[in-house]
Amino acid sequence: MSELIPIFQSSYLFEIEVAKSKLASREISSYIKNEFVNNIAVIPITQNYYLLVSEIDFAAAEKVLQENNEISESDF
Repeated sequence: MSELIPIFQSSYLFEIEVAKSKLASREISSYIKNEFVNNIAVIPITQNYYLLVSEIDFAAAEKVLQENNEISESDF
């Protein structure tokens, strides 16, 4: 069993969710750490969120997250 390691960190949950969706589109599983912290806190707090991937998928996930967001004709 491989270990989960952080690949992306942000204070904004939406940035983590965009990165997670980008990985999911390439069939790379990822998990969000601290996703529900502000749901249980009485006072909203600044919290870093982490996107975790399997160490086996780390290299592929890193390439996907570094790609430009440009759309090419082959995407249609």
